[in-house]
Amino acid sequence: MSTPPPPYSVSEKTDKTVQFDEAYDIEIPAGIAPDAYYDSQLSPLRATLRRWLLPYIRNETPILHAMQLKVRHPVLDVYFTMTAFSGNHTFFMIALPVLFWFGFSEIARGFTLIAAMGVYWAGFFKDYLCLPRPLSPPVVRLSRSKSTCLEYGFPSSHSTNAISVALFLYCHLLTTDPASWSPYTRELSIFGLIVYAVSIVYGRLYCGMHSITDCVGGSLIGICIWAVQWTFRHTIEYYMVSPVWWVPLVVAATGIFLVSIIPDPVDDCPCFDDCVAFIAVLMGLIPASIHFASTSYSSNYPVPATIPYSTDLGMIKSALRLVLGVGTLFIWRLFAKKMLYVILPPIYKLFSLPYRPHFIPASTYNTLSTYPIGKVPSVIDLPSMTGNAEIVGLQSAMDVHEKFSQAAAQAKEQEGLAMGLRARRGQATHEEITMDEKSALLEHSRDSSVLSNTTTECGDHHHTKGGSRFEDEAEALLRVERMHPRKSRFDVDIVSKLVVYAGIGALAVDGIPILFALVGLSSSPVRII
Repeated sequence: MSTPPPPYSVSEKTDKTVQFDEAYDIEIPAGIAPDAYYDSQLSPLRATLRRWLLPYIRNETPILHAMQLKVRHPVLDVYFTMTAFSGNHTFFMIALPVLFWFGFSEIARGFTLIAAMGVYWAGFFKDYLCLPRPLSPPVVRLSRSKSTCLEYGFPSSHSTNAISVALFLYCHLLTTDPASWSPYTRELSIFGLIVYAVSIVYGRLYCGMHSITDCVGGSLIGICIWAVQWTFRHTIEYYMVSPVWWVPLVVAATGIFLVSIIPDPVDDCPCFDDCVAFIAVLMGLIPASIHFASTSYSSNYPVPATIPYSTDLGMIKSALRLVLGVGTLFIWRLFAKKMLYVILPPIYKLFSLPYRPHFIPASTYNTLSTYPIGKVPSVIDLPSMTGNAEIVGLQSAMDVHEKFSQAAAQAKEQEGLAMGLRARRGQATHEEITMDEKSALLEHSRDSSVLSNTTTECGDHHHTKGGSRFEDEAEALLRVERMHPRKSRFDVDIVSKLVVYAGIGALAVDGIPILFALVGLSSSPVRII
């Protein structure tokens, strides 16, 4: 009988060591315990911060479970899963072009910067810290989009976006002339912003998608983003529309730099894709706004680079304006991505360009010319608004690691308690522990475990070759992979997203407004000399 190869491989690209289980044909983390695995993959600073925050998240899981048992109601389930849509990046990518096309250019530019920085920094810290979401079970996750469960937990990007946007709009309300509002309209608008922020942030706890620590962290990031943007809003607005030659160069360089410093996640987390998309939008939007401000198609009142619009266009033309704008963006995305999928793979292969973990390198495929392109950008896919929103069980590799990490920690804690009881009693074997002590151990296990409900979407049976915890984890990883197959992500997708979404940002504020004017769907520009 030949000796089997060792169950590990050293990557040629990095110093990270991984183990492979041949029976399951999947990659298994190095290190017996998942916590040791993350420590081995992260830098000392990242690992230290993760170990510091992890107990808070774990300790809050039973709290969230108890809250759900007390307050859940079918009406609230629908409300919080629906309102969650207005706090994510999908909503902003749909809403922002509409703000531009209907005359709110100044607010839209500030809104875009706020949303982009919120998505970027929340995604940055998710990948930096690699912290799990509250474990399910016992927590029941409520979401209309199952892909959300594939992201790390800390910080809550919903909380970041909700707080920064609410504060941004609140400050705009306070700085407008009260005479321009009908009675009580501004007060009702402020109340609506409060309801919006509270619904989004508390909704993440109610839906079991985030811990309290996640929401606090996300809210603090949102406050910081709003504070910087609002403090320097006039300077930022000036450079977003003024013909200063070096601004486009700085924007492009800054965008590439921000994309390049996004940390590599341990697991296959999709946060990177959204970070790239929003940074790319800014890279296209700012130079395009500068150009549009210099054309005769733009209004310079109330601010430069305003896209002309008037309610005098009527309902039909306004609707056609929206259809034409959205349709143009979709066509651009399809054409540009298809073209880039033909051009980029040979270039990547020729120059052996680097790629990120969890992305398929060009050296492993010949062409993507026949690879199917979705009809709409993935970042603005509408989540399903029908069906059951409950998601129970392990959804991703990070969920599996967290489950077994907590189980290992609980077993170690129970073993320590048993040893302490034996030492105090002066007894040598576990069988000699009194019935009272056994009851105490059982009660401690019941109280401390967040894994008491072991029924998951992945099943509750562990069929292993040797019954070891390592093999149980391998099987769970395989089961999750089969139930939730990962979307293929190619190395060329990074450059493709930069080009495609930069084009979307540029078209939204420059090309499409000019198209409106050419086909008769634009108002006359207002230009004050």
